[in-house]
Amino acid sequence: MNPKSTIKVLQDQIEKLEAKDFDLNAWKNFTILLLERIFDKKTRKIEAIQKIKYDQGSWVLRDETGYTNSMEACKKLGREILEEAIVELDAFGAPEETGNTISFEILLNALQDELTGSQFREIKKAMEEERQIEDLKKILVTKLKGFGSDNVYAIVANILSNEEVKKILHP
Repeated sequence: MNPKSTIKVLQDQIEKLEAKDFDLNAWKNFTILLLERIFDKKTRKIEAIQKIKYDQGSWVLRDETGYTNSMEACKKLGREILEEAIVELDAFGAPEETGNTISFEILLNALQDELTGSQFREIKKAMEEERQIEDLKKILVTKLKGFGSDNVYAIVANILSNEEVKKILHP
């Protein structure tokens, strides 16, 4: 990914903040898609953009001084997030694409496909409770053993036979 063209795209997105027909939700959606493409879906920048909210509360309407305007605050925050992204790209370049990761959905789908509904709920419940990692591992191993080795083999086979995983393992 070329950092200069990436920076240009982000600068264009900053310019859209000043458009007369500015639509915050459309801008946010487009910006999130760009940030996912540039930085990956796990970047905190996406979470920051998602948190931008236009407050249509009555206090905004009563403010006649124009000193604070919720939409202007939204635009300012959006601008700052994208400017930080530009600084990051300028200083460090575009993030490297690893290509060696699989999505969590593949693992989740394998569990849902190979376990019964109650077995899947047991695993999910065990993971939701706060525990030390080692304790959680022991509990999960015990549960998976209780489900039978065929289920465990089926889960692993399901993951390994997924097209995305096959591409990573055999490029």
